[in-house]
Amino acid sequence: MAIPQINEQQKVLELSSILAKVKDLPALPGVVMKAMETILNPDASIRNLHLIISQDQALSAKILKIVNSAMYSLRSEVSTVSHAISILGLNTVRSILMAASVDNIFQSAKDLGKKLMSDHSWGTALAARAIAQRVQYENPEEALVCGLMHDIGKPILMQNFGQRYYEIISEVYRGNASFHQLEIQHLGFSHAEVGMLLAKRWNFPPQLAEAVGYHHTPLEAPNHQRLACIVSLANLFMIHLGIGFEKNQTLVLEDQPAAQNLRFGTLAVEAVTAKLKEAIEATSVLRN
Repeated sequence: MAIPQINEQQKVLELSSILAKVKDLPALPGVVMKAMETILNPDASIRNLHLIISQDQALSAKILKIVNSAMYSLRSEVSTVSHAISILGLNTVRSILMAASVDNIFQSAKDLGKKLMSDHSWGTALAARAIAQRVQYENPEEALVCGLMHDIGKPILMQNFGQRYYEIISEVYRGNASFHQLEIQHLGFSHAEVGMLLAKRWNFPPQLAEAVGYHHTPLEAPNHQRLACIVSLANLFMIHLGIGFEKNQTLVLEDQPAAQNLRFGTLAVEAVTAKLKEAIEATSVLRN
């Protein structure tokens, strides 16, 4: 089925409509919000954070699963949330909380779509951290969170546009065009813009919101171009590896604007690709 074209006036109306619905975008879960506020409080203690997180069994289980995974290779198993927090550190715990919020958003996708989007976002997160480490970005965990969040606008568009958006997904899956191209063409705005709105609504740091909003046009990012380039390149790694809806094995990663901005050459691409495949395998336990 062909996706209907819309004129410029309709595009403006659609964009105005989605912007008006910002108030209807999901709120940050209550437990996560309290925990985030606690982390940002300089007087907060691990005990305070533990008491808040322990109210959510799923969140507690996720933190314990992560700290006991191959990512950390600890000699003995960690069995309490408070011990896990002390090992992981507040920045990593904040990343996990954000990840839990993103997981909730992706639950709105259906069947194959949910798995493909989830696999793509997780892979992009790992790629963003690996790229950040390679280019010596000051906060690799921040890059990981940005990678994880970069496509959160997609399930929001699914909710708001229904069949119309699933037709875009079908076109992308058949390899006819990218999400970004079709969204701009048929909606007048992209999932990246919607994701940036959601990140701002959740009061995430401005550099995170900007990296999400400009991950398809990283050189246009006004204040945090380096982080936007890291997330953009991480997304392209997934497309090159065929993880998600978009697949393009012929994509030359080192020739992409984001890679050139980061001075990310062939050797860097090969090194990160090898590291990335190992990381995806090692962290597969976290996805279950």
